[in-house]
Amino acid sequence: MSSVIKNPRNGCALHGALQTVQEIEGVVPVVHANAGCGVINYLANRTIGNGNGRYSGYNVPGTAAQERHVIFGGASRLREQIKNTIKVVKGELYVILNSCESAMVGDDVDAMTREIVEQGEPVVDTLIAGFNGGSHYGYEHVLTDILKSIDGVKRSERETDSKLINIFGIVPEKDPYWQGNLEEIARIFEGVGWKVNLFFGVSGGVGDLIRAKNAAVSVVFSRWGELPAKLLEEKFDIPFVLESSLPVSVRDEVDLIHRVAEYVPVDPALRESFLQREAAYQQYYTLRIRDDIFEYDLGRRTVIVGDEEQVIRYGKIFKEVLGARVVAAVLTDALKKDEEHETDNTELLASIAETVHITSDEKDIEDIIRQSRAEVVVGSTLEANIAKKRNLSLLALSYPVYHHAILNQATAGVRGQIGVLQKYISTVKRNDQQKKEELLRFVRNAKGGE
Repeated sequence: MSSVIKNPRNGCALHGALQTVQEIEGVVPVVHANAGCGVINYLANRTIGNGNGRYSGYNVPGTAAQERHVIFGGASRLREQIKNTIKVVKGELYVILNSCESAMVGDDVDAMTREIVEQGEPVVDTLIAGFNGGSHYGYEHVLTDILKSIDGVKRSERETDSKLINIFGIVPEKDPYWQGNLEEIARIFEGVGWKVNLFFGVSGGVGDLIRAKNAAVSVVFSRWGELPAKLLEEKFDIPFVLESSLPVSVRDEVDLIHRVAEYVPVDPALRESFLQREAAYQQYYTLRIRDDIFEYDLGRRTVIVGDEEQVIRYGKIFKEVLGARVVAAVLTDALKKDEEHETDNTELLASIAETVHITSDEKDIEDIIRQSRAEVVVGSTLEANIAKKRNLSLLALSYPVYHHAILNQATAGVRGQIGVLQKYISTVKRNDQQKKEELLRFVRNAKGGE
């Protein structure tokens, strides 16, 4: 029997694919769908403070399929739209995104793509439709499809770079801090003399997609990056390293660098010098807040709501640094064990949280928070209502975060850890002060205003 999900926080596979390609510099998406599919994702996310990519919202080229295209097929409309887009919009690569309508009526998107490619245009497509899965599914499948086809439209010789690393698993927009986290991973790897293919953000672009086959290794920071990494392994014999989450401490960075160094040569002196600076940075700022940790009793009962990778990442910070008791973890990325993914973090999650739940339904999440008797919620803006009702401290770190500008802030790495601690201490102090003021007002009213 079907059930209604209240305030789901994940869109369909088409939305995930669109969010992905619009964040790759030089890529122009072409949505083969009705007029609403390309816009509704923008409307749902317009108050999220990550800003907008070059092609997003009303600027996304699309076929705006009508009823006649659903009845009689929309292949001719797609051909027309691709040609018009190439004429009007300058891009290095054009990516056709399929939809539920075109998939159901059987439009031959592949044939249209081949026709344009034969005319010398750099066009690839992905056949996943919205009903195939959620946003995370769309991210990894569109990346896989692009990497599978890009050699055919952007030909280049393979020249393996022994220090180049592909980065997968940081899903644009589904982690509110994705841009800053990409930059932090680049800072860590470049700090020991390596180079990175980020694909997204200020340093990413079509060039990274072309160079992906030249990498020495791929590093995957969540299960949602496994498919493109596996493709590169099968096609170009590029190994990949699976990480359960982004690093959040010096110890995590040491472990990560050690694992990657099995495939990429590193200068031992440079590595030690970098890690010593990281350790000094972490120790300096952690010592500065030690009094706050004890004075405000920051090791509180905590519930963490977010994608699996985020739950693991924030769980480490709260348990290891603050000594918090994570009474519940809620995984919101429609996570399940399947044949596509090797990652199984069941034991790790059990070591972080006392109970683990899988749901993205707002009512279910509110019930979990209520029953946990939590004092702190690490989640999204969608948990604001229950936090306000129960007078809990809310740290909005997972998707979606409304009404906050988040551009290049990071929650990964040593610097990200310090940033999270700053946000948390500020939130707890502010909430405790509000509780004191409310108690004082209550007492004054009871005493007749004295």
